[in-house]
Amino acid sequence: MKKIWRIARNDLRLTVRDRAAFFWMLLLPLLMMWLLGSVNTGDDGDEWKIALTVSNRDGGWLGRAFVDELRGDRVDLREEMPDEATAAEARVRSLIIPEGFTENVLAGEQQVLRLEQAPGSDAGFGIGAQMHVVRAITRSIGRLVELADEPTGSEIERDPAERFRALAHRPRLVGLDVSTAGRGTAVPSGFQQSVPGTLTMIVLMMTLIYGAVFLTIEKRSGMLRRQAGLPVSKAQIFCGKLLGRMLVAGLQLVVLSLAGTLLFGVSWGEAPLGLALLFVSFAFAVAGLSTLLGAVLANAAQASSVGWILSMILAALGGCWWPSEVMPGWLRTASHALPTSWAMDGFHALISFGRGTDAVLLPAAVLLGFGALFSIAGAKLLRFD
Repeated sequence: MKKIWRIARNDLRLTVRDRAAFFWMLLLPLLMMWLLGSVNTGDDGDEWKIALTVSNRDGGWLGRAFVDELRGDRVDLREEMPDEATAAEARVRSLIIPEGFTENVLAGEQQVLRLEQAPGSDAGFGIGAQMHVVRAITRSIGRLVELADEPTGSEIERDPAERFRALAHRPRLVGLDVSTAGRGTAVPSGFQQSVPGTLTMIVLMMTLIYGAVFLTIEKRSGMLRRQAGLPVSKAQIFCGKLLGRMLVAGLQLVVLSLAGTLLFGVSWGEAPLGLALLFVSFAFAVAGLSTLLGAVLANAAQASSVGWILSMILAALGGCWWPSEVMPGWLRTASHALPTSWAMDGFHALISFGRGTDAVLLPAAVLLGFGALFSIAGAKLLRFD
């Protein structure tokens, strides 16, 4: 075991000593995490708000009550006083309550509320604003109907504004309880997609390229043949090479996952054992593939080109560039013939869906299977002479 560890440690040392490795293994993935996470922010479910400026030109109580009805957690409401002059560019969308609104509504006259939207503003938020205003109108009309049903001479006739406010603050007669049936198919976005996706792609790419390149160089230079002449078996040499590539992959996984937490606030879930299992199994899979490429390819140029192209294909089809949930069903199913798909399934189970260690047992087992398959093939095809 000491001989295997010595060979592995030497491979790790050679990789770390390469100055270009610092850029490709650390700086480049951090830049990609930030860029992809910033572009694909998605909907985090907590931050969005509808910007709405209300110009209340009515001096009556119903106009003020309607403005109160428009307030909400999802609305960034700014009430513009009649004597204020707000710059046009500051109004993303404006709602105008006309003069005499209270008096005319109570008299049974139809009123028109005008909702204006600035050119180029978000159409989706505009539709949301329309729905929000319609909901406020519907609720207000319902309360006015109740006011009209009050018997003559009652308290409402003397103070309609107070009674209207009381109706607005009473418990709702009908409630809507919304829940998800099953686990749902939420689409990961923002840094929850970019951080594990970039981590998976870069670890795969750098392990394939560096591992395969070094092994082809050792074959062509005769270093591998000389190592076979030492008091160490060929099996020990191969296992040392495999372990060395696992160490390179593992180092990247740990460093980039810590960077994802510290720089981008990504939580890797509440199952550290599951995360460690996923890290080890993925590192084994990419290390096995790296040694297989190094065994079958003839020179460093081939290893570099094939490693780069293969890692890009596996990343694209495996859900590293975009969530696999947006891919056609048949392609998503077919992509699970690749180790990257299983790795991303495991990462998203922990990061995006908050699941436990049990959720990564199947992805980890499949990745270990990939690693064993690649390693056995690489051991059989590697030539020491």
